[in-house]
Amino acid sequence: MIETINRVIDRSIEWCVVAVFMFIVVVGGMQVFSRFVLNMPLAWSEEIQIYGHVWMIFLTIPIAYNRGAHILMNILLERMPAGIRRTIAILVDVMWLWLGLSITFFTMRLVRVAAYQMSPSLGIPMSYIYLGMIVGGAYLTLVALRKLVAHRHVRSIAVTPAQDAPL
Repeated sequence: MIETINRVIDRSIEWCVVAVFMFIVVVGGMQVFSRFVLNMPLAWSEEIQIYGHVWMIFLTIPIAYNRGAHILMNILLERMPAGIRRTIAILVDVMWLWLGLSITFFTMRLVRVAAYQMSPSLGIPMSYIYLGMIVGGAYLTLVALRKLVAHRHVRSIAVTPAQDAPL
């Protein structure tokens, strides 16, 4: 049941990134058409694209981490004993957890201030833009917690003696 919920959350975030990316592409295309064909640039399009990138980046960081797509020093890790590799993996996941919690906590403080600021072209509260950082930080925290729980689960399975081992 938890795996199904996690899978739904993962796919929902991934589809949000796809939607934001497609929106950025459409707005960018409209900007190019408006500027070069109609000779009337859109004042708001650049701002939407910038804010869309904020959302896209902070949602994509945990997706890449969840898939193991971030840079890792595999050459060094492969030469280390399994116990040290596992310890390093746990430390890396703890650092990701700390990063996710930090992003979420400090951006929440920023959003309180940004709620009183409006974006120049769109006239929307800047807290809507920073909300993407909170969602991304919370999702990063969730992914890091899932990975840390998986380390614990793998350890409990590895410690369990084989069923056919003699007593």
